[in-house]
Amino acid sequence: MYCCVDTHTLIWYLTSDRRLSLHAESFLSRAEAGELTMVISPIVLLECMDIFEKGKARFDFQALMLRIANARNLVIASVDWNLILEVERTKGFKDLHDRVVVATARLFDAPLLSRDRIIRRLYTKTVW
Repeated sequence: MYCCVDTHTLIWYLTSDRRLSLHAESFLSRAEAGELTMVISPIVLLECMDIFEKGKARFDFQALMLRIANARNLVIASVDWNLILEVERTKGFKDLHDRVVVATARLFDAPLLSRDRIIRRLYTKTVW
């Protein structure tokens, strides 16, 4: 089984932020335990890098990359033709980032861990 994660959910998990829901945390813990495969869109990692560089979160991006490199059952999704076509079909979002994250989840037919209200309204497999 796959699950996808959006930027804030990933950061909140890595920084033990109390804004992370218990339900989302359980999915992420299961992924770290190797019970399911986590899919991360490249846009999520790029947003994490930007947030860390701007000092908006207390977490080292290099530490995140090392943690990802050593993680079991983790897939970094590709930006390929299929994703581009799926992004084009993913409507209703004002931000391209959200469209890419949702399109990635749709390609993997996976739940998406996100607190974002618009994502939760438009993508029925959102978990929070």
